[in-house]
Amino acid sequence: MCRKADGYAHARQFRRLRRAVKRQRTILGIVLREIRRKLTTATMECAASLDRLNTLLERAERIHRQQPKDKNKLYALHAPEVECIGKGKARKPYEFGVKASITVTHKQGVDRGC
Repeated sequence: MCRKADGYAHARQFRRLRRAVKRQRTILGIVLREIRRKLTTATMECAASLDRLNTLLERAERIHRQQPKDKNKLYALHAPEVECIGKGKARKPYEFGVKASITVTHKQGVDRGC
């Protein structure tokens, strides 16, 4: 389904793209509800794995709730600090990542600031 959406976006078939994205959101909602329902009956065998699962579920809920015009979107489950960077180039108008600045001084060497 994600592959289809990518193809529709590339071909500028936006109605089909919206339909595919809507279907993805529906499936995500179904899966989230089922996991939440089964999580209440889960035993507390490993607290670390349950914490990790809860973190991923919170991020998935955030992705499920967000709208196209929202600020502070979540673009990646594994890296929540990733942002959308506008580049202004026709072939690649947007890039996703984190801006960083690197400076070199004669006293300190490499200094990295974000």
